[in-house]
Amino acid sequence: MIAPDSFVLDDIEGHSSAVSEDVAPEQEDAVREAAQSCPEQAIFITETTS
Repeated sequence: MIAPDSFVLDDIEGHSSAVSEDVAPEQEDAVREAAQSCPEQAIFITETTS
């Protein structure tokens, strides 16, 4: 799984869910890769400014 620190996998149905809505800076590249690789196109990234 891409970005295992940001997603948790449901062993029964095989779906994954985000661990948090906020992504740690060191995980941003992995989460972007996961979004691009998602076969269901179910991962959406929304940029926020502080």
